[in-house]
Amino acid sequence: MISYIVIGVVSLLLLVADQVVKVIIDSNLVQNGDGIVVIGNFFSITNVHNKGAAWGVFQDATIPLAILSVLMAAVVLYVFIQADSNLVKLSTALIFVGAIGNVIDRFRLGYVVDFLHFYNLFGFYDFPTFNIADICVTSGVIGLIIYFIFCSRKKNAFRQGTLLHRWFYEKKTPEEGKDASEEPDSDAADDTAANDTAADDTDDTKNS
Repeated sequence: MISYIVIGVVSLLLLVADQVVKVIIDSNLVQNGDGIVVIGNFFSITNVHNKGAAWGVFQDATIPLAILSVLMAAVVLYVFIQADSNLVKLSTALIFVGAIGNVIDRFRLGYVVDFLHFYNLFGFYDFPTFNIADICVTSGVIGLIIYFIFCSRKKNAFRQGTLLHRWFYEKKTPEEGKDASEEPDSDAADDTAANDTAADDTDDTKNS
């Protein structure tokens, strides 16, 4: 099992890296400028002030998005605390770090600093600019998808006795309960058969 200390240290390093790089980018690159071309006609480091959500939607909704991000981070932290699987722990920790990284931007600056820009993908697609926090959130979501598709039946995601464990692994549908109640009790049937046999033997003894 991966310790909470290790996950905490890695999460803190990612959060610090996200914030430090954003400060450097915002202090040295002109907003919406050409930026620094890393790979010609494919990848550049730029400075985009995103006042909306992913892909630039919900522009100028900084406060509602910040509140929503805080709520999401709280839910993810709750899931992380109850998690038992290493993959679920790592995934939720990554999502939490990414959410907090962008929340800090929204409250501190009023916008999120995006700087990784891939363009001319497949010869025509310009991918939305993103940052380290976005990478963390995306990686965490992919990790959870992988777990619940391929691993959830092999190992419980959450510690026994927790609310999420009872919800996902102990909750029975009405149909399951009905099926269980309709199944005959084999032990009771065996006892009844044994009693009938004993009664027949007693009757045979009396008749003889």
